Amino acid sequence: MTDIDAATHARIVDQLNHSSVATLTHWLNGRGYRNAFMPGLACVRPDLRMAGRARTMRLVPIRPDLSDLFLSRDENPHRKAVEHIGEGEVLVIDAHGNAEGGILGDIMTARLKARGAGGLVVDGCLRDVWQIKPLDLPVYTRHINAAAIQRALSAVEMDGIVACAGVGVRPGDYIVGDPDGVVVIPAPLAAEAAAYGAEHEDLEVFLREKVQAGASLAEAYPPNEAVKAEYEALKKERAQPS
Repeated sequence: MTDIDAATHARIVDQLNHSSVATLTHWLNGRGYRNAFMPGLACVRPDLRMAGRARTMRLVPIRPDLSDLFLSRDENPHRKAVEHIGEGEVLVIDAHGNAEGGILGDIMTARLKARGAGGLVVDGCLRDVWQIKPLDLPVYTRHINAAAIQRALSAVEMDGIVACAGVGVRPGDYIVGDPDGVVVIPAPLAAEAAAYGAEHEDLEVFLREKVQAGASLAEAYPPNEAVKAEYEALKKERAQPS
């Protein structure tokens, strides 16, 4: 996991919470990361934003001998990843898009919330979704299935590199979510991406207001020089101490 000091991390998270997934995806695409957005995930709480560093869990198809991998139930990554999630971290689960059963339900998700997790992303199934919704935790999942997953998959690893919804995820990457879905930002790019995303979001709000007020696309999207100057003047005005 890339080391980032606490103050820098706090600034990155604050800026990412002010950035859209669409803007960040576009920025990453321009830097050669053309597979950063996770397609096909349902946003369980569209009213919540998500931004935090990744912790990961990987599951594989069930085999009878896999039960011998861990000394105790609590050492199994299925439970350990939940019990060891850190404040603001996002648990990213690689379940290969499996639709045969819920990997987490309301109780384990409630434990994530109690530990201060920043979110949950599951390339597989959740169950008890109607009971997960009131937990005020950003949650994204590919499927919903009321059955338990133990008959189909086994957790074999936490904090390794995983594939989630077709995107590679390293522990410590920044995971950002909004109603559009989820994007993965490599940690070394996070500060630059966050600063760009927050600034561009302010610009897009300004441009959207201009279009709503009657400006044509030729003027405002992309902005002509007059609109750019108007935006820069507004920024300076807002930056003045009151």
